[in-house]
Amino acid sequence: MVENLIEDKKLLKSKFLGALVGTAVGDALGMPFEGYDPKYIQSRYGEVKDMFPGKLPAGSYTDDTEMMIGVAESLIENCGFNGEHMAKTFIKNFNSSRGYGFGVQIVLKLISEGESWENAAENLFGGIGSYGNGAAMRIAPVSIFYYDNFDELIKIAVKTAKITHTHPLGVEGAVLQAYAIALALNQHPLKNLNIENFLQSLQNLAKSETYKNKIKKIKILLNKKTSKWEVIFLLGNGIEAFNSVPTAIYSFLANHKNFEDAVTYAVNLGVDTDTIGAMTGAISGAYHGFEAIPKKWLNKLENLNHIKNLAEKIWEIKTTQTQPKPNI
Repeated sequence: MVENLIEDKKLLKSKFLGALVGTAVGDALGMPFEGYDPKYIQSRYGEVKDMFPGKLPAGSYTDDTEMMIGVAESLIENCGFNGEHMAKTFIKNFNSSRGYGFGVQIVLKLISEGESWENAAENLFGGIGSYGNGAAMRIAPVSIFYYDNFDELIKIAVKTAKITHTHPLGVEGAVLQAYAIALALNQHPLKNLNIENFLQSLQNLAKSETYKNKIKKIKILLNKKTSKWEVIFLLGNGIEAFNSVPTAIYSFLANHKNFEDAVTYAVNLGVDTDTIGAMTGAISGAYHGFEAIPKKWLNKLENLNHIKNLAEKIWEIKTTQTQPKPNI
């Protein structure tokens, strides 16, 4: 990790902004292509490098960012995690046009009808819960709020995930994504990224063989010349957390020198383009900072000022309190 990064308030603020705005940018870039095969995207667009209209106007974000905003708003309002408040914030912000998954819609409906936020998601899929990537896609605010205390980060990532996703693989995906963002945030973008240490930290955190094997595959892919088709085959590009969180981590690491390259790479893998784009944007934004995000995308991004304001408020909370050093 980087010495004295916590004391560099200007850099820290840029990284907070980068993580949240990066989520929205990756989401908006991928929004028009969600569900599309990468071959179709390639044949029609060549390589996606700009924001296009889709089910929503160009620059609009999906449920990924809307729920990320809800996480941030709740953390700010409570100066930390409050599950009931966060769940009610999701309900308050809910906009059906943004493409919420069916499972999340059921959970939010149950909570709105009086079911406990701690139990509602257990009703999905015969009681085993969802292993989708919906908890991972929205986790960036947790990463920046708890970037300096990794034990607390993991605990809160689990609690945040379980509002809508209780399957162990869905929860673990959210934890690994949160950890990856925090790892990136605690690295200096002008120094060489130690990719081996980055992956080893994630490998040490992983509990299931599913994720351990995916992280091993990330390392293999990074150590050789590979095609996006091999990346899709080995890591995935779907809505399952285990078929998208590792892909976002790879997309960042393989293109860690440039925010734009990382996010465009992720989106051009196809299928769950908005979420893999959002998760890659969160990690890359946390690493590079806000200034690395292309203005051509910022100029089109919906609700940019509100997202920036949320990141700034979390930064203010973190820099006006005495914070513990990260437990890394």
